[in-house]
Amino acid sequence: MTAPATDLPVARLTEHPLQRSGTRSLLCLAGRDEVGALTTADLDRVAARIVADVVRAATASPGSGGYDWWKVLFALYPNAKPTHAKRDRDPDRLHEQVSALFVADGDAADLLPCAFCGAPSGAVWAKSTLPMFDSPRALNTLPPDLGGWPVCRACRLAMWALPYGAWVTAGSATVLTCDDGEVERAFVARNVLRSARARQAGFQDLPAGAGPEAVAVRMLREHAQDHLAATTLWMFKNDNQEPWLRVMSTRTGVARFLQRMSADRACADGWNDLRRVLVRRDASGAVTTSGTTAAARTLFDFELVPGDRLLRELRNRSTDPDKVPTRTLWRWRALFSLYMEVMYEVTTKPLEPAAHLLARWIAAESSRGRFNEYRQAAGSAYPLHKLLMTAHARLLLDGAETPEMSPGVAAVLPELIADGPKGWRLRAQLYFEVATQLNRLGVAIGKESADDDPADDAPTRFDDPLSDDSDEDA
Repeated sequence: MTAPATDLPVARLTEHPLQRSGTRSLLCLAGRDEVGALTTADLDRVAARIVADVVRAATASPGSGGYDWWKVLFALYPNAKPTHAKRDRDPDRLHEQVSALFVADGDAADLLPCAFCGAPSGAVWAKSTLPMFDSPRALNTLPPDLGGWPVCRACRLAMWALPYGAWVTAGSATVLTCDDGEVERAFVARNVLRSARARQAGFQDLPAGAGPEAVAVRMLREHAQDHLAATTLWMFKNDNQEPWLRVMSTRTGVARFLQRMSADRACADGWNDLRRVLVRRDASGAVTTSGTTAAARTLFDFELVPGDRLLRELRNRSTDPDKVPTRTLWRWRALFSLYMEVMYEVTTKPLEPAAHLLARWIAAESSRGRFNEYRQAAGSAYPLHKLLMTAHARLLLDGAETPEMSPGVAAVLPELIADGPKGWRLRAQLYFEVATQLNRLGVAIGKESADDDPADDAPTRFDDPLSDDSDEDA
C-alpha cells in the first residue's frame, strides 16, 4: 500500500486529446494558466462547481438552459447516474452521487497508475463516467477481473470539466489540440464563456450556424506564435447506440497563411467574398451554416479525404465566370496564389508563359467561344495539353508568338499535365492566371461588379461565438 508522493503536481497535461482539453478546461475554471500552479484547493472549488452544475442540469425543466446542459452531459456520459433517463430527481441524493465521483484518492487506498497521466489513483472508472468510450452494446471491453480504468482525481475532474471548454452542441462535443499551447488556451477560454451562456439561456441564445472550425481558425490566427503550428479538431459523440469520432486537422502552414491573408487587402476581400457565398440557409431564410464557419472548414483536412479544400472551393466557384463578379474573380486569384505560395512554395511566375499564350490565343478572335473551349479543357491534363498545342500552332501561323514564349511553356508543361494533386493545383492556378491576363488584354471575363456594393468595404471577420450580431455569419 503506497501513499501518494506529496511533491507530485496535482494535475498533468498529456497528449490524450480529451484529457488535454479537459485539463485546459480545469485550469480555466480554476483561474490558473499552468498545471504547475494548480492546488488541491483549486480542485475542491472546481469539483464543487461541476457538482452544482450537474445537479442543476439533471433536475432542470425541459426548455430551460439547464436542461440544454443536461443534453450535453447526456451526449457525453449517457450511462452516468446523473444523466441517465432513469436518474434520481432528488437534488440532495444527486449531489451525493455526483460528489462521490470526485473524492480525493486518499492515502489509505490501494493506488494504481492513472490510465491517462500515470499519477497514483484510488478510483477506477468505466465507460459510464468517461466520454468517448464504447456504447452499451460492447459489454466486455475490459480485461478479465478488471473493474475499470484507474483514473486519478485531477483526470476525473478533467473528464467532467471537458464540456465547459469544448465546443458543445446538444448532441456532440469538439475539442482542439494544437502544437501551440496559447491556441489551446484561447479556444478553451472562449468556449468556457460560450458554455456559460448555454447553461443560462440554452442554445437558442447562441448564434445560429456557427461552428468550432471558425473559432479554431480565429484562435490560430490571433494566438499562434509558431507559424508551423498545426491544429486538430476532435468531434465526437458518446451516444447510447453508436458513438462516433471525426478528426480533421489544419496543415502546419495555415497559421502563416491566415496572418498573411489578413495583411493583404485583396486576399482579405477574397476571403470575405467566399464567406458570403458559402452561407447556408433553410427554406425560411434562417442561417443553418454560417459563411464564416463554412469558409474556415476549407482550411481543415479530414483523414483519408483529399486536401486543399480551399483551392477546390475557389476553383469550383470560378468555373462559370458569368456567375462571378470580375472583382471577386481577381480577389480569389490573389487568395489562391497566396495559399499556393505559403503551403507549397509555388509562385505564379513559372505559369506566366502558358497563361500569356492562352490569353493571346483567346483574345485574338471569338474570345467568348475560345474561352469556353479553354474552360472545358482547363481541369484535365490531356485536353489542356492538346489545347496548348493548338493555341501555340495558331499563334505561330499568325505570327503572334513571342520568342520567349515557347521555352517557358515547355518548361512548365510536364508539371501542368502531371497526374495527381500537384498537376491539378497548377492547372487550377493557371485558370486564374489566364483570367488575369485576359483582363489585362481588355477581354471581359466574369460579370460586372456593382460599383456601389457596400460589402466591398466590409472588414474581414473571423467568427466570434459570443457576438450578438445576428448578421455576423451571413
